[in-house]
Amino acid sequence: MALWRPLAGQFLDWMVRYDGLGMYAAEPSCSCCGARGGGAEEAAPRLFRCEQCGSFLQCQRCLLERHQLTPLHRIRVSTERTLCGPSSGALGLVYQLGHHGFPCTFPGVERSMVVLDVNGIFSLRIRYCDCEKAALTPELHLGQLLENGWYPATTVDPETCATFQVLGFFRLLAVVGNVTAHDFVGSMERMADPTRVQKVPDRYKAFGRMGRQYAFLQRAKRAGRAHEEDGLRTTPRGGLAVLCWACPDPTRNLPEGWETVAPEWRFLYMLILALDANFRLKNRLRANEHQDPSLGSGLGYFVETNKYKAHLRDYVAEEDVSTCIAFAALTQKETRLTTGLRVSGVGGCVCARHGVVRPQGIGDLQKGALTGRRYANMDWIFLASIFGIALLLLAISYDIACQWKLHLAERAKRIAEKSEIGVDLDSLEVQFALPVWHANAHETSCQTDNSLTYASGVGRTDGEGIERTWATLNPISYSTKEMGEGARHDAIESKVDHINFEKNIDQGTLRYSMRRRGTNTIWIGRTLARKLVVAIAERDKQVEAFSGINKALEPTLRRKWSAMVDAWLADKTQPNPYRRTDGKKVGVSEAAVLLELKTAEAEEAAQGRAPLTDGKSTLAGFIKAGLVLEESQRRIKAEIAGTAVVTADRASQVADLRAEEEERRDRDAPAPKVENIKLWLPSQMSPAQRSVACSTAAVNCEVKLRGAQCSDALDQLRSRLHTSSYLISFRNSQSTGQKHTTRSATLIARIGDRVRRSASKYRDARQALTVLKGAEYAPEFQILLDEHLTASLEVEGDEASRRKLARLGSSRRAANEPSAQAKKGLSWIWVAGGGPGDDEAELQESVRIEWSKGKARRDRWVEEVHLLREEMKRVLRSLRYIQRQWEARLETPRTVDPALASGLAAYANRQILVHQRIATAFHTGWDVSMATADGTVYRELLSREGVDHAPVVGLDEVEVAIEEENSGPRTRARARESQT
Repeated sequence: MALWRPLAGQFLDWMVRYDGLGMYAAEPSCSCCGARGGGAEEAAPRLFRCEQCGSFLQCQRCLLERHQLTPLHRIRVSTERTLCGPSSGALGLVYQLGHHGFPCTFPGVERSMVVLDVNGIFSLRIRYCDCEKAALTPELHLGQLLENGWYPATTVDPETCATFQVLGFFRLLAVVGNVTAHDFVGSMERMADPTRVQKVPDRYKAFGRMGRQYAFLQRAKRAGRAHEEDGLRTTPRGGLAVLCWACPDPTRNLPEGWETVAPEWRFLYMLILALDANFRLKNRLRANEHQDPSLGSGLGYFVETNKYKAHLRDYVAEEDVSTCIAFAALTQKETRLTTGLRVSGVGGCVCARHGVVRPQGIGDLQKGALTGRRYANMDWIFLASIFGIALLLLAISYDIACQWKLHLAERAKRIAEKSEIGVDLDSLEVQFALPVWHANAHETSCQTDNSLTYASGVGRTDGEGIERTWATLNPISYSTKEMGEGARHDAIESKVDHINFEKNIDQGTLRYSMRRRGTNTIWIGRTLARKLVVAIAERDKQVEAFSGINKALEPTLRRKWSAMVDAWLADKTQPNPYRRTDGKKVGVSEAAVLLELKTAEAEEAAQGRAPLTDGKSTLAGFIKAGLVLEESQRRIKAEIAGTAVVTADRASQVADLRAEEEERRDRDAPAPKVENIKLWLPSQMSPAQRSVACSTAAVNCEVKLRGAQCSDALDQLRSRLHTSSYLISFRNSQSTGQKHTTRSATLIARIGDRVRRSASKYRDARQALTVLKGAEYAPEFQILLDEHLTASLEVEGDEASRRKLARLGSSRRAANEPSAQAKKGLSWIWVAGGGPGDDEAELQESVRIEWSKGKARRDRWVEEVHLLREEMKRVLRSLRYIQRQWEARLETPRTVDPALASGLAAYANRQILVHQRIATAFHTGWDVSMATADGTVYRELLSREGVDHAPVVGLDEVEVAIEEENSGPRTRARARESQT
């Protein structure tokens, strides 16, 4: 801009010069015949300029001759004071249909026709062809219009048409930019006359009808229905939907023998789906619903309307019987205003790993659609979306899956008895799970039982992909809310069609990251390749992190816990390995130790073996009093340094306390700060002082209490770190406005102060133990650093990997991540105690839970690598399957006239070339990127058909495989040679 700004005046002059005669200003004349015009003489011909042909001038005779074949050009009079140029019809041009503008030997009568094109709205004079050639055109007038690329607004004596080009342009703007027909036609009207003084034909309603029909026909053409006899009428359910290229489908992309694969590899061929409800896509009641049917009900993404409504009539609202919590998805339906609405939202089903909407995977919701035992809407949508699948394993992610799965099999059987979409769920091995983020809103027991994090075979699927699909769809909710039922369904289906295609293309091609206005969707290029790069790196880290924990355990304990995890994965009624016993702490509490000591000393005192200190207190009570004073000192230090509340208020309170203390002291003596007074506990004395002033019993008493202090401090740290993590998550999702944000920040800061106090308590207690017993005493109490004070370990790792995924391959240079935010391993505070013995049941349970979670994280990342590699193969197989489909259509063409046969062949060849080009781009991109990231070249993906029946991969095998990958191809080649 800095270079252009000095030249802005010259650009402005040239723009104004273009409005005049330009180089013809001195002697205006026609560039074609040389006729001079534009003068003051009345006989001088008018000169025109065509904005599409160029900036040269033409007389009217030459203009009409040049535009016999191109009537949809914008004409401007260059020698008159006029805002708008005349139409070609006003200049006497009559366009001949049936011959593409060339003369006809037997033309019909002249007619008026309004044509909408990308250049504007044109009022033309036309003639239909009535010669012998017309007999070759089916549906005489309609056929001549369509043959010319003009789409008629009506089927009876049309007076309005739109060119295929403008309809295609509008469809692109509608699905990419969410442009409505109202805004598009309004823009075209302003193109003709910005002042809107001149009358422009109003064709808004007619264009809306044409746009709907054109979009539907384009989808049918892409699905190959034109290549089938009576293709539209025989289209199967969901036959117009764009299918996910990466999801398993035995007919498209699974290798031979996939059904007999070893049990440990069956997860590679599991379909993972996500269900959710969207309450933004509402729809008002309209009186003309019966006159506005959907053009392809049940053929795309919406379920078949009539059968769906008939199913819903069998259900009535029932009282909610939720046993978990008051879910937002349930309460929102009953609390939001639904007056005047026909539809309160939609329910949807997408593939959870790629976000592609399933065929017949969307249905309207009504008031009460998600409450009670029935779940009538979501049941039908789910069963319709999986109708006809021939897989063995299925995983379902749904934010109320813990309730929805109850009695689902019974409801499915009832639906099968009364409809054509019966699905036998008993023949499938189905897992139900909660999305990772939504699981946080459920009870702890519900989270551990149902979280997708602990589901076997799903990799790092988070189940939140459907929310990203809703974020892309929501911007059109403002326009679809006012539409009729059929128009709304067609508009949403057209948008979803585009979303699915973009998701498929995005599996392999490189696209620039961009944030779209009005949505939260960020499109990331080369999805599968980039995910695999991250997955391999994260797998290595998780295996290494888990290996450190695993090696510290006794083999018997490791086998016992592994068996517990396996048993729970096979039968969810078995004890959950990820759940902590409610109400129990790790280690013995300080209060319990103090009670034990006081009881023992009281018994000794009663027997005359333990004298009371000063005749008033036991030895344990004396040491405990010192620890209480020490805790008060820590509190004062924390209040001075803390920033959780107004510092001036705190400072004045602390100053008052100090003033009172100074008044009680000798005014001549210096006044030490209360928090720095030495309490003369055994640990605060030198060895020489302890040998003289302290008994062995006093030292042992403090040792016991200090050990209990360490245990209590660690327990407080875990509790407060979890609380802090929850408050931060709540603030990010719920707090809006300055008042609530400030309140949340204050509360989080207060919790942070308490975390620091607990850390200080632990450090003081551990230091005292070290002084009294040495550094080797109680090795389970390790040095506590600030970097160990981490809360949500799983989320932290996932967020780090997501940030890495977003940066990978980006053209922007990412700033160095602060060390405090770098990905950390498992903090020892969560597994304090190492591998406890059988007599330490409480500590053993804590370690078991953290060990199980670490194993789950490792297993999910190992699965993710395998799933991504298999998905890349499936994408290439799907593309090859599509090519074969179009090749088969070429080999078995319909019996039609030569013109239609030529079009069918041309379109089929085009689809073959398009998908070949996509497959080549994917293969090339993956070959280059993966050769560096994974050490594997994917040249075999296109030719490989068999299933790899690999043995079970345990921890040792995974570590060996990682070492081989990190060693590089040359080292692996030498290893293979040595084995040979």
